[in-house]
Amino acid sequence: MKFSYVLKYPLGWVALFADNGFITQVRFFKHKPVFDQRVNLLVKNCAKQLQEYFERKRKFFDCPLKPVGTDFQQIVWQKLLSVRYGQVITYAQLAHLIGKPTAYRAVANALGANPIPIFIPCHRVIRSDGSLGGFSQGLEIKKFLLTLEGVTI
Repeated sequence: MKFSYVLKYPLGWVALFADNGFITQVRFFKHKPVFDQRVNLLVKNCAKQLQEYFERKRKFFDCPLKPVGTDFQQIVWQKLLSVRYGQVITYAQLAHLIGKPTAYRAVANALGANPIPIFIPCHRVIRSDGSLGGFSQGLEIKKFLLTLEGVTI
C-alpha cells in the first residue's frame, strides 16, 4: 500500500512517499501540493526526522529507503550514504570511490535520478572547482541544504 505525507519547510513544501514499508520518493514543491495524503507510522516518523533536520536537530536518518534505479545508480546512491552531514564530495571523488574514476558524468546522472534526496544526500556532491554543480530539485534548494549543514560554497 502506498502512503504519503506533506510538510512545510523554509522554501516551500516537501512530500514523502512510501510503499511496502520503505520510503521510495521525496519531492519538493514551491506551493502546497494537492493530493490525497495517506499517512501511516512510517511516513509520519520519517517526516518528523526530516522536520528535525530542517530545525538542525538531526544529522542522521534511520528511515528504511528503497530507491528504484539501475544497478549503477544503486551503487552510487549506496556509496553516497557514507558522505556525512556538513561534508561535501566531488563527482570525481564519488566516481573514484565506486571504483570507476572516469565515470564522473555517469555519477552525476545517477545523482540526478535520485528519487530520495536529503535521505540519500546528493546535495552534498559538488564540482571539482568548488561550484555547486546540479541538483534535480533546483540549485536554490541545494544551496539551502548545504548552508543548513554549515557548508560554505
